[in-house]
Amino acid sequence: MNNKKIGTQFEKDFCEMMSKEGFWVHFLSPDSTGAQPFDVIAVRDGIAYAIDCKTSVSHIFPISRLEFNQIASFMLWMKKGNREPLIAVKYREDVYFIGFIELWEKKKVDLDEMRKGSI
Repeated sequence: MNNKKIGTQFEKDFCEMMSKEGFWVHFLSPDSTGAQPFDVIAVRDGIAYAIDCKTSVSHIFPISRLEFNQIASFMLWMKKGNREPLIAVKYREDVYFIGFIELWEKKKVDLDEMRKGSI
């Protein structure tokens, strides 16, 4: 399976996982150029989360994995008073949630040092 298919499958699996956790989930489809601000909006108990889904074969997740339009969208999301955006990273068989601010400040995160998480 190629990287695009692996990523697309994770996005679908992630939406299903979040729905089972009680979130209202909406996948943002890419536009005609293939761009989108992030992958998922998940809402529970009146709190909305902007989430981008990524897969990784390395335990180091660098900010360079985010595209410029995604970073700009995350910045605008926060400027409008919303919660910190998250990056959901599938590494091996686990999903890790990285806060955008932490990734922005550190420039990379070691997934082996993180707890598998939930929101």
